[in-house]
Amino acid sequence: MMHRRTLAAAAAVGIALVAPLALWAQSAATQTSTAPYLKAFPNFAPAVTPQLPGDVDTALKTKLENNNEFDRVQREFDLYSWQMFFALAWPTNDDGRPAPRLTDTSFGAPRWTSWNTSPQIFRTNGGTPAACAKPGLIKAAAVAADTAAPLFAGLGTFPAEAHAANPRTTRLLGVISAVGELNVNTPMNDIQQAFSGPLIDQNGQFVYYEIMIDKNEVTYLCGNSLYNINGQLDFTAAKKTVVMPAGIDTTNDSGAFELKVAWKVLSAAEDKSGRFFTVDGYIKDEDANNNEITRQVRLGLVGMHIAHKSASSPQWIWSTFEHVDNLSVDPVANPGLKPSFFNPNCELCAVNVLPVAGPDGVYPRTPTQVWRSVPIPDAKQALNDQVRATMAKMGSVWQYYQLIDTQWPTDPSAPATDGAGPLPNSIANKPGGDPTPVFLTNITMETYFQGGNSPACNIGGGPGCTVFFNGHAVPPTDNGATVFASESCMGCHSSAGVYSAYNPKTGNGVAKSGTGDFSWLLSKKAQWKQ
Repeated sequence: MMHRRTLAAAAAVGIALVAPLALWAQSAATQTSTAPYLKAFPNFAPAVTPQLPGDVDTALKTKLENNNEFDRVQREFDLYSWQMFFALAWPTNDDGRPAPRLTDTSFGAPRWTSWNTSPQIFRTNGGTPAACAKPGLIKAAAVAADTAAPLFAGLGTFPAEAHAANPRTTRLLGVISAVGELNVNTPMNDIQQAFSGPLIDQNGQFVYYEIMIDKNEVTYLCGNSLYNINGQLDFTAAKKTVVMPAGIDTTNDSGAFELKVAWKVLSAAEDKSGRFFTVDGYIKDEDANNNEITRQVRLGLVGMHIAHKSASSPQWIWSTFEHVDNLSVDPVANPGLKPSFFNPNCELCAVNVLPVAGPDGVYPRTPTQVWRSVPIPDAKQALNDQVRATMAKMGSVWQYYQLIDTQWPTDPSAPATDGAGPLPNSIANKPGGDPTPVFLTNITMETYFQGGNSPACNIGGGPGCTVFFNGHAVPPTDNGATVFASESCMGCHSSAGVYSAYNPKTGNGVAKSGTGDFSWLLSKKAQWKQ
């Protein structure tokens, strides 16, 4: 496996903008020159563009690998992550045309707001998505949410005024866990079986989550009827295998993309601070009597996962970003503001404690004291400083966001290591591909998977063995060993499956681990169509 080494911090370079329209016209067209975002490699190139590359520059990657410059390979992937972030954040109109500049926010909403949300594709009634019934909608701007069926299982519909709002600038949210479909009406037995639970900010508010899917993946899901369990059973009965489209570096906007976003309900001070990318929203919450209510709120972006399948990385490239105020805020420079998920005045507060719902299913609104188990690497912080300097000169809100890390397969051909095998590969190479870094977590999404020093065994392996790796118990082969435990995007998603059996009467089914091509959407979101 390749090992990352710390890069020396590089000086920020001058700022310039280029007209993006010509580059945008290359979408789905062959590129003939080095990508603009690599012009200052290994530094950040401040002439930002809306180009959405289909892969890292594979020629540069191969050259660096042949020279054993593995730190610079990681830097190439990190620059690629930032380029994807800006391309998806770039304001676009409803025809998909980008604004001349990243800061032209009046031109349109971010590009990702034109993608389909997961409830629009995986409908609660298992029905055919509008994008599949009318293929022209796959490439259209965001489609208004269907009012005929609830967007989230177990929740009621949103009011008419919510559906009447612009779907690109107003979010309709109900999920309060980054893993699964947990919401305020989730039954207690389902809460107890959930992978994870809600994150509660320092204001006592739930964090809300949503997933967006790009047109390449939507086209694949529609073409294979994978949007409901019925279609998945037909798919697997025909001996088909899920293989999402892979992007290539010579074609922009290619390959399957999934985007997971974490939203915080903003206080008035936070909203006025100008430090958050903000949107209007309607959220499903509960009142003091455990009744479902809909609240109209202002939302701030606090976390983002970008997952992209490419030819160089069949195990996908995983890029994760957070707001800079998640865990710390300079109180002198920013009076009146506080960290979103950490109380610096509570030195004795236990960290990353999973909230427990009461007998009535209601969560006490006790703020979660969040801790980052794996620090942001020095090389990443140096790169983030370069990006922040450029964004500050532009006056862009994106100066308040940071790359946590980029996970990718160093050897895509390396087979997955049997979970019953010896350490360290039974953990480090669980998904195959020899990922680097081994662990990658976003504190807004994998809060409760950051275990720290833990016994490497499963629940049945011995006294006190209650630790899970990558969302699954480690077999008892390595009983007695103590390891550092956190989460891995690639490791967790390698366990995703597609349905091969299902009983609609009981709701029990089989989605075999490793059959979902790294997308949990297939087994976690799909419903049975009556």
